Amino acid sequence: MKVLQFLLLFVFAAAIAKAQPPADSTRGRGQRIDMFKDLNLTKEQQEKVKTIMEKQRTEMETLRNSSLSREEQRTKMMDMRKKYNDEIEAVLTPEQKEKYKAKQKEMQEQMQQRRRDGGGGPGGQGGGNN
Repeated sequence: MKVLQFLLLFVFAAAIAKAQPPADSTRGRGQRIDMFKDLNLTKEQQEKVKTIMEKQRTEMETLRNSSLSREEQRTKMMDMRKKYNDEIEAVLTPEQKEKYKAKQKEMQEQMQQRRRDGGGGPGGQGGGNN
């Protein structure tokens, strides 16, 4: 279960982490936005989710720039991801929560498949082969 939580955290952290994705990027942050588009959020819900995501991105950026070890950062990011995920779920209706959880699972499976295929994480390719 902790491995699944970490993988889910990684998918969302990577998607949110980049303040400005590359112009040619079609993955990562766009997937996160698409997930919410599929939920048919009201304007009020959209604003609340946007605010939550912005707070999360800021906190994660600060954490990544901290002097904590990678393990400490990962642990804190997992806690942070759960906190913000709970905040997002609190904004959603029961039907939207179901769709949200299903979409999270789908994204997690896609990430696992990319890892098995040797591809990079969300938002880019792995490695630095220039």
